[in-house]
Amino acid sequence: MAVKTEKIHCLTIPTPFLVGPVNCYVIEGETLTLVDTGPKTDEGWELLKSGIESIGYSIDDVEQVVLTHHHPDHVGLVARFSKAKVIGHQLNQLWLSRDPDFFMQYARFFKRFYLRHGLNAEQLKVIERSSLGYLHFVDKSSVDVFVAQGDKLPGLSDWRVIETPGHAQSHLLFLRESDGVAIGGDVLLSKVSSNALLEAPLEGQERPRTLLQYRESLETIKNLQISELHTGHGPSITDVTTLIDIRLTAQEDRARVIYDHLKSGKMTVNELGAKMFGRSHHKQPELTFSEVFGHLDLLMEDDLIVERHENELTYFEIK
Repeated sequence: MAVKTEKIHCLTIPTPFLVGPVNCYVIEGETLTLVDTGPKTDEGWELLKSGIESIGYSIDDVEQVVLTHHHPDHVGLVARFSKAKVIGHQLNQLWLSRDPDFFMQYARFFKRFYLRHGLNAEQLKVIERSSLGYLHFVDKSSVDVFVAQGDKLPGLSDWRVIETPGHAQSHLLFLRESDGVAIGGDVLLSKVSSNALLEAPLEGQERPRTLLQYRESLETIKNLQISELHTGHGPSITDVTTLIDIRLTAQEDRARVIYDHLKSGKMTVNELGAKMFGRSHHKQPELTFSEVFGHLDLLMEDDLIVERHENELTYFEIK
């Protein structure tokens, strides 16, 4: 059972990213736990320290850092907690350790993938600059304890680990079973829809179809009877089921918009991204590409479209 005096404190840390501030959480339980850290910035570090001090602790009092997923706005300051155990999905290790083979394989996959789907050299440069820029907001570190679906969180015996891939392959939700309170990272946000970001497959595996994964994760969450979901960005959510239904319907609506665009003829992902997002597609092509491709996966899953390979390009068209 949870400690009766167990409290959850939300610490909101600014980020340099368009998503805005990130929420980190201190759990005063059997083990003093920090969930996520914010990005590696001087301002973020000072605010995280002062936030922890405002509830009566110091950085050195934190016994463990638990990660919802590997994105820089959530893990950037992990290395600063040298006295704490780091707990998270095993895939965090590839990102936090800066595994060179993993990063080279990742870059090779996406260069070929983007070119095949119509992106040009200038767009690839934008994506490369963005990717390298993200690395500046994360210190190299490692994960001490891996957790997976159904595990109890170490040091927090009332908290269960739920794997929720889609937004990230490393994504986890943590559920306090005694009262249905959960900490969910970016799996469901109150104000915006989380992007099911494309990721390169691990060696020997198929490309993860991230939007389909994400939809399965949302359906899983609907069955958890969550009373309150503390989110990675924005306010907490109490009516989880209703919001999930809204998100699922919005995804289906967007897929129909893409389907309507394809009525005029075959298109590449790049062409669809330009039609769907205009200038945003040129500013952040990796995000809009993920958004379009996820919905193409959804349309293919529903057997409504097919992909065609012509010369060195891949096109999508109505079946």
